Amino acid sequence: MNHRLKGSLIKNIASAFINGLIALTLLLIAPLGLASVITNTIAISVSTFAVTMGFDFVALWLEQSQEPRYFDRPLDQESYNPIVKKRLDDLKRRDKE
Repeated sequence: MNHRLKGSLIKNIASAFINGLIALTLLLIAPLGLASVITNTIAISVSTFAVTMGFDFVALWLEQSQEPRYFDRPLDQESYNPIVKKRLDDLKRRDKE
């Protein structure tokens, strides 16, 4: 397991734990049964962990792309301009016919 994945795992577990604690605190105030409070807290913690891990995998996948791009052109060809300037004599005009 590489260091980036370990860091993501620890960060995501911590954020899921904190999110679960906040949910537990808020749900204990509400007049709900203990089973529903525990179920909702676990569901919030698991979903937070899953979503943050998914985002980290997408970010890792995007960072590992072979060719860095800026919109639709490579970064190393910033001066490349696909628009070609035409001479005015080459244009066909209706008023010259």
